[in-house]
Amino acid sequence: MILSNRIHKVLLCVIAWRLSSVFLVQTSDVPDEYWQSVEVAHRLAFGYGHLTWEWREGIRSYIYPFLISLIYRILGFFHLDFATLIIIAPRIMQALLSAYADYRFYVWTKNKWALFSLCTNWFWYYYASRTLVNTLETSLTTIALSIFPWRDSNTKSVSYIWIVAWLCVVRPTAAVIWTPLCLYHLLTTPTSGRIVLLLSYLRIGMTTLSIATLVDTIGYGKFVLSPIEFLRINFIYRVSDFYGTEPFFWYLTIGIPVILGLYYVIFLIGAWQVVQHPAKFHRQAVMLVVIGWTLAIYSMIPHKEIRFILPLLPFFVCLGTSGILCIKNSVAPFTRKVLMNVLVLTNLLPGLYFSLIHLRGSLDAMKILRQEIASVPNDDVNILFLTPCHATPFYSHLHANVTARFLTCEPSLSNRDDYIDEASEFFANPNLWLRQTYSNTKDTEMPTHLVLFHELAPSIHQFLDKYRLIADLFYAHITPTNYSQYLLIYKRK
Repeated sequence: MILSNRIHKVLLCVIAWRLSSVFLVQTSDVPDEYWQSVEVAHRLAFGYGHLTWEWREGIRSYIYPFLISLIYRILGFFHLDFATLIIIAPRIMQALLSAYADYRFYVWTKNKWALFSLCTNWFWYYYASRTLVNTLETSLTTIALSIFPWRDSNTKSVSYIWIVAWLCVVRPTAAVIWTPLCLYHLLTTPTSGRIVLLLSYLRIGMTTLSIATLVDTIGYGKFVLSPIEFLRINFIYRVSDFYGTEPFFWYLTIGIPVILGLYYVIFLIGAWQVVQHPAKFHRQAVMLVVIGWTLAIYSMIPHKEIRFILPLLPFFVCLGTSGILCIKNSVAPFTRKVLMNVLVLTNLLPGLYFSLIHLRGSLDAMKILRQEIASVPNDDVNILFLTPCHATPFYSHLHANVTARFLTCEPSLSNRDDYIDEASEFFANPNLWLRQTYSNTKDTEMPTHLVLFHELAPSIHQFLDKYRLIADLFYAHITPTNYSQYLLIYKRK
């Protein structure tokens, strides 16, 4: 009873902790947070919203956007579809799922230091309430691990396969992490039970794929196997390379250090303990194999992003727990306290900076635009985003069926050597693009509002003469090409 009460208190605490991120995290991170989830869901629920090229090619699963669209439909049914609720409701849903994953992590590990490490990890706090499929994958991976039938556990159920199957249809690359774990499950199952297990894999996999295909077919309006299309487009046409490439060792030198911070050292200590005593740390040894396998596969893919390896976080933390125990047994109590304070501080500072400061201009700009168009008929609004594509959210944060346009950056699926996307064409010669698009000889309505980064403003000053500046917003201290420190909003005079 005492243990049960303690676990229930842990659940309440992690719910409160993850819900706090919904309101404290006031910045954007990557375009997919909006354009591959809430933007699609907004279109499903309200009939308008932009679909990127991925949704025209059928390489994304409609399952996650469909779940979010149900929330939107409920809000709409009760006439509660205010813009603020449209924005935070999906984040609350994701935060609650992340909180449940934290709770399951504690039930699984039964280790307060492991839970402490997970909850104080700045990157997971920063991501736990974001509407990213990577956040969903991390949460579901953690939950599946908590019911996985390890050789030395009493759990023999195959129910985890349901979660894995859904993960693989929503995010096909999840199969990379789960392939060695499913093989482990198969090899540690008595020979007499392997056929039954394989049949369970097949039954659950086919059922899940059938339901997912039905959802996608309804969403796309035609028969689509989105996992197959995802693999075909990304690996045959290598379109992911269009969005940037990194060297082979990038995850080891950049990706993991960003996610773990100083916990990277503790993880390495824990990994060394596991290598020295694999029999003693049986589960951790399996996890180390999974980490090594996943990093090897992902490192061979040229396009890399930190969020791709976020689902490995529960593995890192479990292995790091062995490192914490090693430090606990080898250093004095005062030194332990100092180390713990340093670990907390080195997570608190980046957490605050990235949650409150870095890339906040995108969301601030959408708030101002909502205020600007709130009392204006939709037909009288025409917003033009002269930023790199997807630098801000779109209709999911405007929640108004107004005319809006942004510079696109779709890849060439025909592998044309001379292909130039619209955003690159614009930034190569902004004035030429504006003249061709809004010349006096064209029946094109001039934008009522412009959104652009401040370094662009001097080069298009003649075009801006027709507008007045209404907002000068901080965006970020360090920015890539064609971005800058401040984001500007102009309104037609």
